[in-house]
Amino acid sequence: MTIKNKKMTLCLSIALALSACGEQESAETYLAQAQNYSKESQYKESIIALKNAVRLAPENSEIRFLLGEAHLSLGSALDAVKELEKAQELKYSSNKLLPLLARAYLIASDNESILALKGTDTLPDEAKVQFLAYKTLAAIRTQQLELAEKSAQQASELLSANAFTMLAQAYVELARNNIDKALGLVAKVTTIDANNPEAIMLEAQIASAQQEYSKASDHYQRYEKLQPNARIVYLLIADSLLKASRYDEAEKYADAILKSLPNQPIANYVKAATRFVANDFQPAVEFAEKAIQGKLSTPHVRLIAGAGSYHLGNFEQAHNHLSYIAELLVPEHPAKKMLIISQFQLGLIDDLTDSLDSFSPQNKDDEQFLSTLSFNLFSVGATQEAKKLAEKSVSADERAPVDDARKGILKLMMNDPSGVENLESALKANPKLEGAELAIAYAALQSGDYEKAFEVAQKWQEKHPEVAGSYNMLAAVYIAQQKNDLAKQSLHTSLEKEANNLFALTELAKLNFTEGNKAEAEKYAQLAVDNYPESPKALRYYYAAKSDEQSLEKIKQAYQKNTNNIEISLLYVDALINAGNLAEALVISNSVDSSVKTPKKAWLQRIAIHRRQGNELQFVTTIEKWLQANPYHIEPILMISDHYVKQRQGQKALQYIDKALSDHHKDNLALKVVKIQLLLDNAKLYEAKKLYEDKQFELVKPELQSGLEGRIALLEKNYVKAVEKLAPFYQAYPTSQNAILLSVAYKENNQEAKSQQLLSNHLLKNDKDDRARMMLANSYIGTDHNKAIVEYERLVETQKENVVVLNNLAWLTMDKGQIEKALEYSKAAYEKAPELASVVDTRGMVLYKAGKNAEAWKRLSEAYKLSKGNDTAIALNYAEVLIANKRNDDALKVLNSINVKNSADMNRKKQLAAQVQ
Repeated sequence: MTIKNKKMTLCLSIALALSACGEQESAETYLAQAQNYSKESQYKESIIALKNAVRLAPENSEIRFLLGEAHLSLGSALDAVKELEKAQELKYSSNKLLPLLARAYLIASDNESILALKGTDTLPDEAKVQFLAYKTLAAIRTQQLELAEKSAQQASELLSANAFTMLAQAYVELARNNIDKALGLVAKVTTIDANNPEAIMLEAQIASAQQEYSKASDHYQRYEKLQPNARIVYLLIADSLLKASRYDEAEKYADAILKSLPNQPIANYVKAATRFVANDFQPAVEFAEKAIQGKLSTPHVRLIAGAGSYHLGNFEQAHNHLSYIAELLVPEHPAKKMLIISQFQLGLIDDLTDSLDSFSPQNKDDEQFLSTLSFNLFSVGATQEAKKLAEKSVSADERAPVDDARKGILKLMMNDPSGVENLESALKANPKLEGAELAIAYAALQSGDYEKAFEVAQKWQEKHPEVAGSYNMLAAVYIAQQKNDLAKQSLHTSLEKEANNLFALTELAKLNFTEGNKAEAEKYAQLAVDNYPESPKALRYYYAAKSDEQSLEKIKQAYQKNTNNIEISLLYVDALINAGNLAEALVISNSVDSSVKTPKKAWLQRIAIHRRQGNELQFVTTIEKWLQANPYHIEPILMISDHYVKQRQGQKALQYIDKALSDHHKDNLALKVVKIQLLLDNAKLYEAKKLYEDKQFELVKPELQSGLEGRIALLEKNYVKAVEKLAPFYQAYPTSQNAILLSVAYKENNQEAKSQQLLSNHLLKNDKDDRARMMLANSYIGTDHNKAIVEYERLVETQKENVVVLNNLAWLTMDKGQIEKALEYSKAAYEKAPELASVVDTRGMVLYKAGKNAEAWKRLSEAYKLSKGNDTAIALNYAEVLIANKRNDDALKVLNSINVKNSADMNRKKQLAAQVQ
């Protein structure tokens, strides 16, 4: 190498060295900048500086830690987790790192990672208490309340006055639903640290639990300011603002979320609700259906989608959504009427009749609604259904309204605000049309616009100060507002204007009854029934208030005068059942005509009577009659299939479901869910999977979907997936069957301990679940005989005739040397099943262990004959007892006839053979 080249090499080395020193110095500079920014809470600037430092010194654990800390200060959980885990990998001090890493996992909703964190036992007390607070919440989120309580207690034992200790305790109190205690604790935390994000989040959750949604949204917004990058809080803010009726604010948050996550289901629901309130129905429906597609299929979402579709004239969609929640709607709910109109528009006359079974007119508006619907049914040829509605809609003092008023009332019944315009037009044409004013007030009342309802009611009352109905309308508004004292004043004034009017009397009876004023309730109910002895409403309130022989006699008298009045008949049957007079109740119930028009309640009453009487034959016969009279009802199909399932006749149950699905209920999701459950119960995997391909199953709750998929996986022997799917299913529906299914999945997945723990925890809450206890006891046979004995002894308390339980107890107690108990259990089992070889074998061995060789020989000889010498264990036991009775030749013959299949039996055979040679 030349001198020139040597100089060049030297210069290059110096340059590289200087460059490296410059980079190191620059990384430290960035670090210093970041620390200064953090002191001023300028976390975004700090993150930029730290990222530059990381670029220059990627293996510097301090920089990684500070970068994770800065991300966490803004609520960027995933970024914080990434950097803090890197710092941990680079051996950064656990004392500072672990509490922050736990919090990062907490914000990222990674509860399992918090619970799995290692090295926390050696943390200083301050850091450890902080970690324990996060661990407490993680345990609560994963439904491990005992673990949460233990963590909170540990924190209290370390530093009882620490803010994080009190935070942990507050989490536990909220989980226990001790709202006041949780609130008191979190108040102490915020006194110590007003800007603790978790405390502020907890304040919001407590406010939500108290249904103080405005307060909750304020707390969530404070959290957002402290943790602006924690995007999940946007959903919480939007939801709480919506519940607080702060629609414009809620919509802004929903828009912000949907801008980056257009399919987010909760955000779509909030957006749908705000658009619906603004009467902007097209987007309301679109956003609601997006939420449903995102598996958020709550009744509120369905209501928006259904009512919005109705307002748009899309009756098929309205029916699809509203029928999904029909059973949750009270009869007077506007959506109930929308469903009825949608069914009429689609020609679903039988479904329409179903919807109207529980609907009775409560006022003139309801009568008008039914009257119009009756006319429309006549126009399509549904004569009988139309007559039924016409009869329900007619009142004694009915007056024919003008067409515009009729149209307006019908619109209002469909929750169409434009109906008010029709009514106002009718009033202008006929100022004496008082019913229109009442309809306007009623519409406002139903929509929750109490101010308008009160304004109209008060105006009408001032216009007609001598009319009792004006005070009744005011009372209705006050009742809706839960202003019971004012309602009572108006009702009393109503009675002054029109003595003993039915509405005032029954509402006063109802108000006093709900307030616990029994004497006052009885007084007004008595007046109502005295003046209206044949009114079903008056009679029902009277019976509710008194429920004695006198009130029953009043109903009986009304029934005898009006045997064709279905409402009085149904009321009389209810009263007779309540009084325990089942025979008479059945006579009255059977007098109601059994046809397509027979109300569901009549059928249900008959079935309830037969159940109470224990008359299984009539129970089944009545359901069959119901099916024959009205194939459009789903209840008898579900009842009869459930009956045959309990009778272990799954195939017969399936026949009823298949018939319904092939005929009147082709698209009934409830029946499809029942069918797939039956198919899975009977291990018909191919048919179940085929049925599950039906798109309608996308509409069921996610937990139920998970359960069906888990059961399918179990039959496919994909036990990993079965566990994954059945676990949330059991959490949502903790039934005996679901506990057993999940425990089987755990066991088959080689997780016997988890299977046992699941069943053990389940039995803590379901002490009388013998099926689960039997499975747990059987499982313990292979792992812990003491625990098995405990569970079998619990079972024998309720299943004294169960031979399996008795036999297993006999063998286990014998194995533990508890010979007296073994003798007792084996004797009971033998007396009940002397033909079962295994039972006789156990009895023989217990006698043998008790030193009763002769009796043991006799029993084991029986067992050997019953098993025809094919059971190796029984044959070996028999040989052993023969030897004990000095019948060596016979024992040798038995031993020579045994074909052993495992090493344990081989060794035992050799040992016994050695004794006779």
